[in-house]
Amino acid sequence: MLVHRWKKPLVLGDRRIRIVVGSPEEAMNWLIHEPNQTSDKWRRAWQACRAAIDGRMAAEDARSAVQLAVER
Repeated sequence: MLVHRWKKPLVLGDRRIRIVVGSPEEAMNWLIHEPNQTSDKWRRAWQACRAAIDGRMAAEDARSAVQLAVER
């Protein structure tokens, strides 16, 4: 499987846990475990990661969508 690495990984989590996500593939793995999968931000991040994996979007654009989904 081809992995589309980001230039700068995202660091997710809170004071108790830290998760480093470095690609759209890893972001999808993290997104699948998020409790609020019905939000618009979550759906946009999922679709952006899927598009990046399929080659329809730049991986860095998917990173931005995931970063927005993380911000609450």
